[in-house]
Amino acid sequence: MSMLILCTGKPLSPLEGSYTSSDFDAAAAAVVQSAAEAPAERRIAPGGRVVYIGEGFLARSTAEQILEPCELHVEPLLNEIAVRSFADSDRSLPADKWLRKAAAQRRAGNPRQPESREGVIARADALIRKLEDAGGDSLLITYPIFLAELLDRFRVHNYVVQRGGLFRFQPLEKIVVSRKDEHCGGCQHNCFLSNPGCGVGRDKAMRRKG
Repeated sequence: MSMLILCTGKPLSPLEGSYTSSDFDAAAAAVVQSAAEAPAERRIAPGGRVVYIGEGFLARSTAEQILEPCELHVEPLLNEIAVRSFADSDRSLPADKWLRKAAAQRRAGNPRQPESREGVIARADALIRKLEDAGGDSLLITYPIFLAELLDRFRVHNYVVQRGGLFRFQPLEKIVVSRKDEHCGGCQHNCFLSNPGCGVGRDKAMRRKG
């Protein structure tokens, strides 16, 4: 069982620039309902994977533009984490500052934020259990703030997370998540036992088959 995760595409109404608190609240809510920019890359074939998307037009728009035609399963557990301005203010502040302060409030359990970190963790854990119960491979289109929390929970649940970047998630970034016991673990490549690339992996794969 493995998951291919795509970060949502860049919204046509991105959260950029400076905002007062009320303007930030409106802009943050609008991002989730924005259409995604048309991607420059080729469409992706789900390849038999079950495709799950969060609620909100950005996730659907991303799926319809980047994936070959397929059935889309709307999964509320994949929704973006709602963010609110950390204080009421007519002073304009950069979007990144509003987001950082909101994240700090969420971690601290401040009731000003619509969803607590405990709630986010519970939601991510529920999604992982649901995917495990369903079995098989899946493709998830996920919003960036929730994506960071979801990957942390996958690691806690003994999954390997493979991504090309190290810092902020990029629009349409691809991430592969799979069970740790499906990997060799014998060298830095840590390849799948279904396709071992070294002698250690081939030996482990043979022993696993019995």
